[in-house]
Amino acid sequence: MNRCRMSRRCNGFSLIELIVIIVIMGILTAYAAPRLNLAGHAASDYAEIVKSSIRLAQKLAIAHRTTHTITFPVNPCNGSSVNGLRVAGEQCDPLPNGVSVSGLGTVAFNGLGRPNVAAVTTITVSGGDVIKVICLEPETGYVHEETAC
Repeated sequence: MNRCRMSRRCNGFSLIELIVIIVIMGILTAYAAPRLNLAGHAASDYAEIVKSSIRLAQKLAIAHRTTHTITFPVNPCNGSSVNGLRVAGEQCDPLPNGVSVSGLGTVAFNGLGRPNVAAVTTITVSGGDVIKVICLEPETGYVHEETAC
């Protein structure tokens, strides 16, 4: 015979307990899902991609002692309909759904790493309730994130 039936000491959950837990998880999911800010997370992540891509273009310009450009946000991905950004000679980073970028279209860095901008330049990445402002300094090419430049 089954040992569990004979000793009446069964380990595990009953069917009722499992159903109650599944119902509670469903209620919590229905409550929490609308509160997730996926576009906000995507905007924060894409702001980091923009900053690192600008820095990459600057480092490539210095390393090769030549002008290097970064293009965004209007269709730089090999003429495709996908918006995003592209460092010359590197892969294209497409723009996630729900995220928008405004600011420069193209930045070129000379062999000394200086950008071709005359004043502090701002690039705004927004999505959901998140707005990230990225600043590019004209003389040094320093890229940083501020509330306002």
